[in-house]
Amino acid sequence: MKQALRVLAILVLASCSRPQPEPAGLLPREKFKSTLLGSQLIEARLNHEMVNDKRLDMPVREYYAELFKAEGVSEQAFKTTFQWYVEHPADLKVIYEEILVELQKRADKPVAATAH
Repeated sequence: MKQALRVLAILVLASCSRPQPEPAGLLPREKFKSTLLGSQLIEARLNHEMVNDKRLDMPVREYYAELFKAEGVSEQAFKTTFQWYVEHPADLKVIYEEILVELQKRADKPVAATAH
């Protein structure tokens, strides 16, 4: 319930704000977006493992460590950048919309047929 209220608050604030340029010291926008997309995929994986596989011992830290290593970013840099975007919901909304488009493209992409 609290999470739903946070999302609603972000969307309401986003409708009232204009996108702003990021200050120096944050991850580049595209790098942040790519890392945020990866984190969304991790969250989906965790949800799947918990609901479908009935797992409660998921290696969450390891999943995120692998993501940060693959993206070439530190956890702190990601958290700092994410916090800036939380404080600038219009900018965050645009990034989430782009992530949704990317996820939809991936979902629409045909899965390669396996040879038998």
